[in-house]
Amino acid sequence: MIPRATVAAALGLPATTDALPEGDLPLDRFAARYIAYLASGDTESDAADGWTGAVMDYLIAEDPDLALAAIRAGLPQDEADRLSDPLAELAQRPNMTAVISRAASDDPALARLVDRANAGDD
Repeated sequence: MIPRATVAAALGLPATTDALPEGDLPLDRFAARYIAYLASGDTESDAADGWTGAVMDYLIAEDPDLALAAIRAGLPQDEADRLSDPLAELAQRPNMTAVISRAASDDPALARLVDRANAGDD
C-alpha cells in the first residue's frame, strides 16, 4: 500500500486534503494505472493517470523501497517492459542497485526487467 499521505505529498497536497479518496492506495491498482499512463505515450502531468508519474517520481526520490515494491507489483501486467525505464532510474538511487539485484535473484520477472533496463544503458 502507498500511504495516502505519501500520495498527497507527491501531488503537492496537504495530508488532510479532500481531493484524494480515503484510505491508502493498493500497489497493484497504482501499478496498473502507472503502466497505462506509460503506455499512453502522453506522459504529461495533465494526461489521464498523469498523477501516477508524479507519485512514482516521488517514490523513487523519497521512498525507493516502496518504488521497488510498486514496480514489482506491476510486473505481471507489464508485458511490454514499460517499467524498465523507471527501474533504471530507481537503480541510480544510493544503494538501490544492490537491493534490486538481491530482489531479482529470486524473482525471474524482475531479473528479466533488470536485463531489459540494463540493455537500455548501451
